[in-house]
Amino acid sequence: MQKFFENLYYVVIAILILAQCVIGPNYLFGQSLYLVANVISLARCYALDRPAADKVKDYACTALTTGLILLYVW
Repeated sequence: MQKFFENLYYVVIAILILAQCVIGPNYLFGQSLYLVANVISLARCYALDRPAADKVKDYACTALTTGLILLYVW
């Protein structure tokens, strides 16, 4: 199972690249992709017992992305 979570970061990279490509023409879809990547990264932190700094970074990025989505739809 550990290898699965280690390799899952390749999915995160692909999602981040895709989000970067669509963020201009489709802001909400791009931010949603960032949110998915952030949640995957956060899950990896716990599955791989990453240091606290990694968890804080992923929580902060997830909160930032969630906030940007909420501001956009509000």
